Amino acid sequence: MTPTSIRNHLRLLVRLICFIAAVLCLLPVGDKDALLVLVPALSPFVTVASILAARTIRPILGLGLVVGLVALYRHRWFCRWACPTGLCLDGASFLGRHLKRKPCRAMSIGRWLFALTLGGAILGSPLFLWCDPLALFSGLFLLAERSQVLAGAVSFLVFTLLLIFSVLWPHVWCRGLCPLGAFQDVLSRMLRPARSIARPQNNASDRNTSGHLVARRTILGLLVGAASASILRIAGREPAQPLRPPGAVDELTLKGLCTRCGNCIRSCPHGIIRRETGRHGIAGILTPVLTFDEDYCREDCTRCTRVCPSGALAGMDLGNKPHIQIGLAQVDMNICLLGEDRECSACMRWCPYNAIGYVFSEAEYTLVPVIDDVKCNGCGACEVACPTSPRKAIRILARADIGP
Repeated sequence: MTPTSIRNHLRLLVRLICFIAAVLCLLPVGDKDALLVLVPALSPFVTVASILAARTIRPILGLGLVVGLVALYRHRWFCRWACPTGLCLDGASFLGRHLKRKPCRAMSIGRWLFALTLGGAILGSPLFLWCDPLALFSGLFLLAERSQVLAGAVSFLVFTLLLIFSVLWPHVWCRGLCPLGAFQDVLSRMLRPARSIARPQNNASDRNTSGHLVARRTILGLLVGAASASILRIAGREPAQPLRPPGAVDELTLKGLCTRCGNCIRSCPHGIIRRETGRHGIAGILTPVLTFDEDYCREDCTRCTRVCPSGALAGMDLGNKPHIQIGLAQVDMNICLLGEDRECSACMRWCPYNAIGYVFSEAEYTLVPVIDDVKCNGCGACEVACPTSPRKAIRILARADIGP
């Protein structure tokens, strides 16, 4: 075997090992939140966008920073040696080449996706962070959750389309569409001037011209991304806001910062996190929302915040969770049993924060529930406990939807 053949076999072996490791981290076997976050957190694209948009650096982001630092010296090493999505799509491309399909060579959309996303992240709204290949791969494993098959089917459909495109146009994703690959290209070019000084080439002038062109495109993309984020912040507010998991950043930032990886959904032990279906605007589709149909956000659980790779859900501990505002309970006395002169105290008895009391209302001439908006964090326990059906007399609304 030639040295090149040996290297190719070694690289394939390493890629298979990385693929198996990624699958084991993401499979819903046991309680392994620490492993669940590892795969999407390896992306330097997600790391940099998160730092710019959330204005904070969390320990888990160190993984992406390490990958990015190595990419400065080894061009696209992560794509060639470790990316599980790349391995799947390279397999589809291999099939396409055997079917005599011509490889994709002209597309460079990934550079624009990368630049637009980082430009938007500067103003808090990364536009295409959900296109990260590790986030797309992580989203596939929602299919393994019995209660999330429909949500996982969306990710599966997107991934299947990428496989089909790779068969029809081999390497279309890695060479032309992947923003993580484009980001690694930019990182590698950052050290190219220093390399050219140390090892001058005959075609240095051509490389410099190409480098200047790429730099201009990147800067233009950053500016367009920042401008787009500004427009979204001015005009993108929805009249009704969905309920988000605890620790969620502001609504517009979350829609961009969320990678749609599904980690928060898979980690929730009570199954109250779902994917948004577009009812609150297309920009938030597939982002996490809370539903209190069968359970509530328990006071002793912070798992969803621990597995978020991008910072869309900020980390917290149990000590400060009572002060993290999810929403606020609102009572409809037209439905409440007390309004019909019937006895009920379910919402008060089940509230874990003692945020509900009863006062006598002269207008209603009966006891009415009163919500202490300082104590209430919108956990949903009262909504779950409310016995009225099909509509609940007490519901949790996003605080942005509640008037003064």
